[in-house]
Amino acid sequence: MIEISNLSKSFPMAGKALVILKGVTFNIEKGEMLAIVGPSGVGKSTLLNLLGVLDRPTSGSIRFNGDDLFTRSDDELADFRNTHVGFVFQFHQLLQDFNALENTMIPGMIQKMNPTQNKNAAKEMLDAVGLSHRFYHKPGELSGGEQQRVAIARALVLKPTLVLADEPTGNLDTQTSDEVFGLLKDLNRQGGMTFVLVTHNEKLSYQVDRLITMVDGTVTSAVQNHRNKASVARD
Repeated sequence: MIEISNLSKSFPMAGKALVILKGVTFNIEKGEMLAIVGPSGVGKSTLLNLLGVLDRPTSGSIRFNGDDLFTRSDDELADFRNTHVGFVFQFHQLLQDFNALENTMIPGMIQKMNPTQNKNAAKEMLDAVGLSHRFYHKPGELSGGEQQRVAIARALVLKPTLVLADEPTGNLDTQTSDEVFGLLKDLNRQGGMTFVLVTHNEKLSYQVDRLITMVDGTVTSAVQNHRNKASVARD
């Protein structure tokens, strides 16, 4: 579904080019849950930003169903991002003055979705993440795990094709982290959406379908987690 080919990214710094990504190449299959791991500073978040078309590469391409995304205009990329991509971050980024339902409705508001349909979709997704009893609670009235569940509901409410998660459990305690990651796996299996996660959590990284390892701006390995289908089901 997604073909990343010879992807490079550099930034100007003090009159020189700071190279972050160096010829990254791999594919992402439809419905796959993939984790990207590696030390801090190797380009994982930069790669995620390019996959979400938040930025353009210096060279190389990302093809979505055969279409080279970066031949599109900025407005076309924004439309693609709003239609096809959901983002989950380490810090939930919820609007503090909005309740859980209103926060979850934000993507639909941006898409100018029918208000009733938007509200119903938001309630359905909050119910799916176990928060049907928290519709009208503001972020300050929710636990850390509940706040992250609202962030997940917001990311998935429009049923995006691709979900990008940057350290989605990095700000949570171990038990809550396991619960939130289990929720992501369930949503991946049930909804058929493609998930790409950046994580430093070794335990979680071995529960995905495939593990991409990055070192110094390059992909050094892409390993299928054969244990995932059988053993994770027993976890």
